[in-house]
Amino acid sequence: MEELEKNYLQNTLKVINKKIDKIQIHISDLKKLFEEKRLELGSNFYEYKQGQDLANTFTNLSQIEEQQINSEKELRKLRFQNNSPYFARIDFQTNKSNSQKVYIGLGSIIYNNKVFVVDWRTPIASMYYEYELGKASYQANEKSVEGEITLKRQYKIENQQLLSYFDTNLTINDEILKEILSKHASDKMRQIVSTIQKEQNAIIRTEKNDNILVQGVAGSGKTSIALHKAAYLLYKHRKSLKSSDILVLSPNNIFSSYISEVLPQLGEDNLVETTFAQIVKTELKRPIQAREDMLDELATKANQEQLNEISYKSSYEFLDSLLRFLKGPLTDIFTPKTLKYVIKETNDGEKEEIIFTEEETRNLFFKTFKGYDFYERINKIAWQYAMVFTEKRHYNKSQHRGLKDRFKRILYSFMPIKDVEQVFQIFMAREKLNSKKTATINYMDKGTYLTIKHYLYGLDHDFSAKYLIIDEMQDFTPVDIYMFKKLWSCPYIIVGDVNQCIEKTLSDEYLQLTADFLGCKIYNLNKTYRSTQAIATFANKLMNIKNVEYVNRKGPDPIVYKTENQGQMIAKLIKEECNDYDHIAIICKCNKEAKELCKLLNGYVDYVFMKEPEDYKNKVLVTTCATAKGIEFDAVIIPFADEENYKNNLEKNIIYISSTRALHKLFFITDKTPSKFLNSLTVQKV
Repeated sequence: MEELEKNYLQNTLKVINKKIDKIQIHISDLKKLFEEKRLELGSNFYEYKQGQDLANTFTNLSQIEEQQINSEKELRKLRFQNNSPYFARIDFQTNKSNSQKVYIGLGSIIYNNKVFVVDWRTPIASMYYEYELGKASYQANEKSVEGEITLKRQYKIENQQLLSYFDTNLTINDEILKEILSKHASDKMRQIVSTIQKEQNAIIRTEKNDNILVQGVAGSGKTSIALHKAAYLLYKHRKSLKSSDILVLSPNNIFSSYISEVLPQLGEDNLVETTFAQIVKTELKRPIQAREDMLDELATKANQEQLNEISYKSSYEFLDSLLRFLKGPLTDIFTPKTLKYVIKETNDGEKEEIIFTEEETRNLFFKTFKGYDFYERINKIAWQYAMVFTEKRHYNKSQHRGLKDRFKRILYSFMPIKDVEQVFQIFMAREKLNSKKTATINYMDKGTYLTIKHYLYGLDHDFSAKYLIIDEMQDFTPVDIYMFKKLWSCPYIIVGDVNQCIEKTLSDEYLQLTADFLGCKIYNLNKTYRSTQAIATFANKLMNIKNVEYVNRKGPDPIVYKTENQGQMIAKLIKEECNDYDHIAIICKCNKEAKELCKLLNGYVDYVFMKEPEDYKNKVLVTTCATAKGIEFDAVIIPFADEENYKNNLEKNIIYISSTRALHKLFFITDKTPSKFLNSLTVQKV
């Protein structure tokens, strides 16, 4: 049996190498052909220009270039698979054929019409994730193929060597899963095709047009699932969907860098990424306060009034008030006047006029186009008035657009208050919320500003996409979510965790409201894979999160060290407890605290203050909870963990999020009385 498996691996590797050689030759030929065509075009440019061949030549060059890009993409994927061609096998017996041995890997390997490996995204491979041994089926060409899985086998292949394999009835053997999860953290998120679980697979393979909201506990693989779903859609809809058609709204640039290798590992190009704050900045041409800076302010000098205001701005009640204000009191101040235009005058003084009465404009604005946003009403009326001139042949069609723009300016002049900042300030005053004009827009207000701008004027830029991925859903407000609906009419997957919100408390009711508002189906992921069971248990008890499932991966309990010298204690932990780890994070509550810690560490620890994406490659990082969110580390150390520093719900949330970044070990350090949130842990005085 083992010899047969080794032979199959060697044969597959030979095929991969043949394909690699063939593609390399093809790429070389394409490069030569492209250069020949380019030089030919340069030499005969004027002759081409005189004839009809110039456009054809450019088209030909473009086609050659596209072939080269696609071939290089295939080459990258084959080289990646050359290390480990497949990770699983199922034997599938149908009533009409002999048993099929289906080897499953990152991509399909086919040579001389023989299938050596099938892509994990193919319909037949879906059975590996969905079924145990016994009856199974898959959909192919809208037909169901039924049969029986007689074998499920998992492989550990590294550097072209078959290290081991297991026969199992599960999607993935627990021992293999624990071994994979026990690995050290890497500086980039990894693909998880060999460990996708049944509940994760169900989300990945949902239909393209299904809107999905994934609520998952920390470490449940939410972001990985969203990215693997993108890879699945790119495979299934490869004729109509490209990587550039999928947009990811990321929390920050460090997180974007962290996830940047997942799609390339799966053989796909990276997706388009941006942040919502960047979109608002682009539209309003004003800087936006960083989320990290907003949380810094709260962590250092928050009062109850600020927290109450954030809670209100994070509610659907606030969104409702904003929309009612825009569509009611603000819109009602639109005051049209009669417009009169003399288009012809005879020698006798008789005038031919076009008149748009105040009543006519009012009826169009408040009745005919009542259901539209303000800018849409203006556009429709301006178009209609411009058409009157065009139809009476006083303006031709080429002049119509300029005339429409003139009418738009006139119609906007009937609005006494139309400055976005003024409207914002009036609304805030009506809501009895503190506000003053500043150069930088506060983080919590970015969605409100954009909503006002969109309602009054529409947007200047096109942010269209064919599929949308929104990460860290809990960090957005309902006003932000409202703008997502306005910006993108495409399907989307939204992932997040209501328990991982620092500045506010979100409920299951909020989750359901969001799903209903967006027309999403909710998927709940209650199994955590990241942290050891000891770390995950502590974190979930802290937040009173129940019904969480754990991978039975052992590790030491989190521990509190009380010491007179925190810098020295951290250095000792790194040297004695974490020396073999690649990524250790010292996570502080805020930047002020992180800078204070750096002073304590100087002379004891070689560290990097994490500010840029490339910083994550270093072994020891000092960072904040807000920056570290979404990333994982081998070990996490939380300093200043005393009663005064961590005493309220906001600070409890920080402990929870910081703790759930740890894969293997979690430590708390304090030189005072430990926080009450750590009462369940052992305190060791050093």
